[in-house]
Amino acid sequence: MVHKSVWVLLLCACGAAPQVQVIGQEDPRTNQGGDLSEHAHNDNSLQLPEDESAAEPEHPATQTPQERALTHVHTPIDVCSGILVGPRLVLTAHQCVGNQLKGASVNADKEHYRVEVASTTLSWTVRNVTHIIAPGCDWTDFDAAILVLDAETPGTNPVKLTSSPSPGANIQALGFGRCRGETRAFGQRTGQIVTREPDAIAIDFGLCQGDVGGAILDTSASLVAVVSHQDDPDNAQRHTTTAFRVDAPEVRALLAAGESIVGGGDPGKVEAIACH
Repeated sequence: MVHKSVWVLLLCACGAAPQVQVIGQEDPRTNQGGDLSEHAHNDNSLQLPEDESAAEPEHPATQTPQERALTHVHTPIDVCSGILVGPRLVLTAHQCVGNQLKGASVNADKEHYRVEVASTTLSWTVRNVTHIIAPGCDWTDFDAAILVLDAETPGTNPVKLTSSPSPGANIQALGFGRCRGETRAFGQRTGQIVTREPDAIAIDFGLCQGDVGGAILDTSASLVAVVSHQDDPDNAQRHTTTAFRVDAPEVRALLAAGESIVGGGDPGKVEAIACH
């Protein structure tokens, strides 16, 4: 049966009244859009490999404050990772919600969009998504989105955002993906930055599907990027992963819009977020 979710998309152009559009007359999985062959980072293979197991984590990760801030994101399109960047704001990948969502969207379908966060009892607590804020471009151009939650999460602190370090810097990946042949423990997937572009970095090891929307941290445990896709063919000897930088103008604009909505601002007055 085709799932028919309902989203109301509100965009504001300077000098014009907000336009309201109803989205969700068909399963959003049929309209992810985007010409993947024209991605700005010249990737040969965009999709991260499938997980060894798609089983949902029974418990949240809680060894460090940054692991506690890691969230499990459910949408009709996919199940992804996310990271708490404000008391009610989760940063994840744009591809997890689909290209049909751009600007500020009001969620009218609480059943099929939810975020699981760590509770004070070390179990999952479910938070409904009230709004999604995405850039005005396809995820292949900038893969980040903000989810606004209906309530804060006691006992969990948002991560600190910082600028991306230079190539050669050590980093850590946090996400719920479980790749075939992975021998490192959850919190020990570490490596280095290979390249740094104005909007993205590439790290020197491969991740998998469940890691999409997850966190790349620097040595101070601050957030520098959000996991997006792989950069090389599946049969390559060496795998690298692209993550989009949180110090990019797009993420700053997403965060500002999310904070405005949390503070009671009108989503209809959120300007469309341009991709640079």
